Amino acid sequence: MRKISLLSICTFILMANGAATAAGSHIYANKFAANNIATFQHSIMTNAMQTFEGTAAAALGGRAHLVAQEDTSKYLYGTTPMYGWPRLYGEYGDEGNVTTTGRNGGDTMAPEYHDPRPVINSVWLTWQHFNDDVKFKGYDELDSDTDLIMFGLAGGEAQRGIGISEWGIFGGYVGGTQENNFINMNESGGYIGLYTGYNIQQFNLSLAANAGALYNNAENEYGTDEFANMWAGVALNATYNIALDDTFTIQPGVYAGYTWIGASNYMSMSGDTVANQNQNMFEIAPEIRAIKHIGKGWFGSINFKYAFMMGNTGDVFVNGIKYEDLDTRDYAEYGLGIEKSIDRFNVALNIHRRDGGRTGWGGGFNLKYIF
Repeated sequence: MRKISLLSICTFILMANGAATAAGSHIYANKFAANNIATFQHSIMTNAMQTFEGTAAAALGGRAHLVAQEDTSKYLYGTTPMYGWPRLYGEYGDEGNVTTTGRNGGDTMAPEYHDPRPVINSVWLTWQHFNDDVKFKGYDELDSDTDLIMFGLAGGEAQRGIGISEWGIFGGYVGGTQENNFINMNESGGYIGLYTGYNIQQFNLSLAANAGALYNNAENEYGTDEFANMWAGVALNATYNIALDDTFTIQPGVYAGYTWIGASNYMSMSGDTVANQNQNMFEIAPEIRAIKHIGKGWFGSINFKYAFMMGNTGDVFVNGIKYEDLDTRDYAEYGLGIEKSIDRFNVALNIHRRDGGRTGWGGGFNLKYIF
């Protein structure tokens, strides 16, 4: 009889825990959505800034002409990769000097002399997909699938002191799902943003800001809860190119971002009043990238970064009672990329892996046109 009692008690505890987990999933739906916003916000900002700032071109494009005359079968004359600054697409004189008319149709001379460069110098489109297992401290994992579709245009390139500045605008769509055994969330939304960058020789500084909205549809055992989130954020990215030779560069950098996420309060289909506080998320992500001109206009890169997630994740109140917070976790990301310039078009493909607080694979492509 004693064994049966112990078994019954254990069974009751397990059932109670399972019921609590199921109930908790719909209560934490806003938390799940906010955590996903903080993560894809990093992807939005880094993809936009890397496309604008000219990562590989700043590392290699300016030196490509030095080796072009020695081995034209391996290095394309005046070629720069996908993320190239338009000024680097010009032809070069016998002494290595940049001539006045660039490949982008603009004038590379300083503004005080003559500067008929177009107001808009490039447009781009990118698609990225991510499939992650999202981990929280002391809670069930979520299987997360996210798609980002982004577009942007850049212009206003001008000499500012000893460096060159540029501006850009971007926007796009985000959609995805998050699910486990107790909840299935469908998410969709959009965003717009602004970019500015400043380049001095091998140093590049980029700053971006954006805002967006995400609509969420969360199915659970009680029915379907619907709510929306707003967000706004700023991010800074600084990189420095260390040239090892004319075809190979190491590029250390650091990304820093802040995202405010507006929470939703709503009446759940379970009959509970769910109140959520806004979230303030900070992220620091040091990164190192190796960029190589493989030959014949092909550029390859490998990169590694570690994202430290910090901030106030906001409290959750159900019927006036405060529930335990769900803490986000740091994660590592590493991947490969390849680029090719074809006349004025530039194409880049990438694949990456995440481990830690988010575990899974991702990848996508970029298409850019230089005027």
